[in-house]
Amino acid sequence: MNNEKTALFKMYFILCLVIMVFISQGITVQAKTVNTGEVVAYMNALRGELGLPAFTVSDSLNQAASVRAGELAVRFDHTRPDGSAWYTVGTGVNGENLARADKEEEKGTLNIIAGWYLSPSHRANLLSGSTQIGIAAYEDANGVAYIACEFN
Repeated sequence: MNNEKTALFKMYFILCLVIMVFISQGITVQAKTVNTGEVVAYMNALRGELGLPAFTVSDSLNQAASVRAGELAVRFDHTRPDGSAWYTVGTGVNGENLARADKEEEKGTLNIIAGWYLSPSHRANLLSGSTQIGIAAYEDANGVAYIACEFN
């Protein structure tokens, strides 16, 4: 993909996010949980716009993501609570994106995707040559959601 098309897509994406923030001011939202299926759909739509193949969801990576999402409530870090590296959660784990949503509006799919896209290291995972992902969310008793996406 040429640099001009990539730059235009980035500007369009950021403009859409800004517009959504201004429009959503004052809108009351109901309590919700993170919709991981929707996150995958948006990730694949983004990849499709950039000419990249869609991710497929892997059961083993979903299990790894589920473990990591639960661990994040103990230690929100790429280092696991036992001190081991994130990639020790399962075999074939090559990348990891994490998110934490303290407020209801942060649990929205676009907020999660935008946060990852605006971070260079997380964007690199989104646009990488990985072909499989696993994603899971864990919500603690205080309503804080932790999202883990594992890449292969």
